[in-house]
Amino acid sequence: MRRAVRLTLFGLSAVVTAGIAAFVFGEFYNLTAIRQHPLWVFRAIAVGRDTVVALDARDVEVPADFAPSADPEGVALYRKHCAQCHGAPGVAPAEFALGMMPVPSNLVAAARDRPPREIYWFIRFGLKMSGMPAWEMRMSDADMWSLTALVEALPSLSPADYAALAAEVPDRTDALVSVQSEAAETATDTAIGDPERGRIAMQVHACLQCHMIPGLVGKPDLHVGPSLGEAGRRRYIAGVLRNTPENMVRWIMDPQAVDPLSAMPDLGVPEALARDMTAYLYTISGRLPPGRSGTP
Repeated sequence: MRRAVRLTLFGLSAVVTAGIAAFVFGEFYNLTAIRQHPLWVFRAIAVGRDTVVALDARDVEVPADFAPSADPEGVALYRKHCAQCHGAPGVAPAEFALGMMPVPSNLVAAARDRPPREIYWFIRFGLKMSGMPAWEMRMSDADMWSLTALVEALPSLSPADYAALAAEVPDRTDALVSVQSEAAETATDTAIGDPERGRIAMQVHACLQCHMIPGLVGKPDLHVGPSLGEAGRRRYIAGVLRNTPENMVRWIMDPQAVDPLSAMPDLGVPEALARDMTAYLYTISGRLPPGRSGTP
């Protein structure tokens, strides 16, 4: 009896495996961005996404004074960081977004269908494999709620109203200005930070675009910048700075000021997060920063 069950399970596994192989390698599934997902795939993804987001967003605490609101500062934030993909009242998305798959949704629909805590969840955490970025550690909490309030107000915002609000604040330097101020409140007088926070900061600042980083999943054979697994143990940072936590923070915040010939760009990392990244780089290299227990 047990042998029959095992044979049956083995047979089912073989059939499923063969089916998946035929589906993928037989070119039954088109991966190009000019072909939509089949309807059943699209709906399955939507059901799974909405279920998970609804569960996760239950832990989001909506500010007591929250209300849908359209103001110049919120519109300036939205125009700089959201309108390129999602468009705005009377404003088309940027050209690159028109060919994305899936197409970024018009947020009027999101405002009608989702409560504020879910809108905030998407802004803060982003969504894998959709093009939606995570703004955590790159935008202050106040700005994320300001964007949430604007999105919730979009159904009642006319193109003329949007244009008038946008004209009041013609330029927004960057969301990073506010997150730098927020991060500065937690800054200390040492270069020691939180390694776990540093790991997340390295992910949301796209360090994986150029580096292999232990603890983060990226392209396994990436050869742009050096692997950072031994960054904390090297004698010099970028071959020009003595390897100390203070110099590591300096390098992360403004590499071009240290070495104008370096290809590493300034990612706008605030000091507090640079300290966290430094702590993570020292930790994964096995060399804890001075001041932490267990330092060699």
